[in-house]
Amino acid sequence: MDDMLQSQARHMCEVEGLSLTQIAKALGISRKKVTRMIRQDNLRRKAPEGIIKPYERLIQEWYRERPFLLAIQVLERLRQYGYKGGYTAVKLYTQQFRLKKKKEAFHELELLSGEEAQVDWMQWRMPFGIVYGFVYILAYSRYLYAKFYPRNSMEFFLDGHINAFNEVKGVVKRHRYDNLKSVILKRKPETVYNARFLDFARHYGFAILPCTPGRANEKGRVERVIRDIESFIRAMDFTDITDLNRKFALWRQGRNNRQHRTTEKVPAIMLTEEKLRPLPQIPYKPYRHEPALISKTGFITLDTNRYSVPSDYCGRACDLFIYPEHIEVLVDKIKIAQHKRVFGRKQKTEHPGHRQKLLQRTPNFKYQRIYQLIKGMHKELDLFLKCAEQEGQDIVVVSYELFKLLLKKTAKETLISAVKEANSMKISKVTYVRSLLEPGERHDNPVQPQDAGLLDIDYEGRDLGDYDTLI
Repeated sequence: MDDMLQSQARHMCEVEGLSLTQIAKALGISRKKVTRMIRQDNLRRKAPEGIIKPYERLIQEWYRERPFLLAIQVLERLRQYGYKGGYTAVKLYTQQFRLKKKKEAFHELELLSGEEAQVDWMQWRMPFGIVYGFVYILAYSRYLYAKFYPRNSMEFFLDGHINAFNEVKGVVKRHRYDNLKSVILKRKPETVYNARFLDFARHYGFAILPCTPGRANEKGRVERVIRDIESFIRAMDFTDITDLNRKFALWRQGRNNRQHRTTEKVPAIMLTEEKLRPLPQIPYKPYRHEPALISKTGFITLDTNRYSVPSDYCGRACDLFIYPEHIEVLVDKIKIAQHKRVFGRKQKTEHPGHRQKLLQRTPNFKYQRIYQLIKGMHKELDLFLKCAEQEGQDIVVVSYELFKLLLKKTAKETLISAVKEANSMKISKVTYVRSLLEPGERHDNPVQPQDAGLLDIDYEGRDLGDYDTLI
């Protein structure tokens, strides 16, 4: 049957001069199948000689000068010489001159235990924003570690490696990377590596193996698993990046404990066969360093977000150490501020304690500013102040009392936790918050009933002799 079809296809091509699409339609088969039949017999359709013949010499000269010309480019040139034919005739004639793409063939990589890991980033747009997936796979066992981050900058790149090393409990001899800026700054005239990442690689003792440009097949294992991760994402819904990582961790655990389609072995079991280097005794800190300038209002800016520093350092240069979860601000190698990192845009994070000396210089502005700082610090503090106001308390005074607790070196998170506890008990007294923060100290009226009048109850004492009659 195939021989008959092939003969028909050949006749239609050579004698009738039909196109591949027309032949496919006439025979009721796919165009790809017609193409295979034609190529098997080394058949080529010929351009109509009468149309193209006057321009043959010109076309041949063009291809001697520019062997990479496309058929459409030849057509555009011919139009300038009065050519009235169509694109198909030009395409068929120039086929003999156009450079053919070589069919690529690759050796299958057989990697030894503990020899290599392949690393890459993936990117995905979610309803809540773009997320970046750090993907790390051991080439021998196919054991997968991956995690999603809100950014793909150096601190997250290092954090992903460290988490992967801790999970597999070791490091392989070399890591294969694409041309990531976190690894390679430039390739020509010579390869220049990122100094920060080189320091990281020396610390853990692994070699860096960059892929040849345009040869994604060299890290085929990580490319393939990224396609699997993309399929997982398409099939699920996520509320935020925390929900994404929680659900993804379950999927990854299941994958590592299932038989791999290529090795036909379970990656989690194969992991025990990996010959890994031991982890160094000293942990590596995953941070990125940037110089910064403190504004006149006492803020530094990172990714459009502003973070406060003590007012004494306004206008000075500083060093910003950026970690995945927090930032540290140093002046002359002394840490002057630390904040939890935020990932929105144009958000302000301010610690009231950073404004203590500034408020002392502006007494008329002091208490109202403290109230604004405390109120805007956290929703639990705002709720606490609203409840205090409903009870008739002076919220400016309440704000100042909370502010003084911060000045006693109480951490902001600790204060918020204590206020949250007070809100859950429906108590809006600063004395109660103080009792939670300073349990060893005695305070006047430590009990705070909802009816404050109960604290003023008086009673008449009785003679002890009255109790003798009861014996």
